[in-house]
Amino acid sequence: MSKDELLTKTQIKYLESRLVQLALDAKTAQIENGTSPSIPTLHEADISDMEYFLEQMKLILPVMGFKFLIPSTVKTAPESNEFEKDVGHEIYFIKTKSFKASMIETDQGYIVLKGSEGKKELSPSCTDTYRNMRKKLKETKILIEDQDKLVFAEDAIFNSPSAAANMVLGRNSNGFTEWVNKSGKTFKDIQDKLMNN
Repeated sequence: MSKDELLTKTQIKYLESRLVQLALDAKTAQIENGTSPSIPTLHEADISDMEYFLEQMKLILPVMGFKFLIPSTVKTAPESNEFEKDVGHEIYFIKTKSFKASMIETDQGYIVLKGSEGKKELSPSCTDTYRNMRKKLKETKILIEDQDKLVFAEDAIFNSPSAAANMVLGRNSNGFTEWVNKSGKTFKDIQDKLMNN
């Protein structure tokens, strides 16, 4: 920090560059300026200060309603799916023969697992919210076209089981009844059982 505790122009440029990169990595925001500003050269102590500043911003921005730094995908080790190995997570499957899709519930949200399939076209009854969500998933290459369907190229985080089901089925749907476990019990059944224990 400068002597008067204000940020210098170089520090501000550093923060801008890092925020753009974090937003691109999170895949939750559309960046209108496609070019990411280059990171300026700073002393190691300044970099440490700016990274601490960024960590504070990551805590404060979501509280203020700015969620563009919260990732929409989950990073996992290459060639492994940590969730399938973790017995603590119940895996749910979409209740349709048309597509194969699986989802788990975590503290991050409802995660549709990489490799899951989805309907290529959205139903006309889908709301603008879900149309925009689908558009963003395609633009960020989380959903990619594969012949007559879409495939999740990464584990994708949703804020509700219904949002996850809508992106798979391409229509307004109740995720609490569309997702079932391997025994055929719905997500709602499992949740009700957990609440009553």
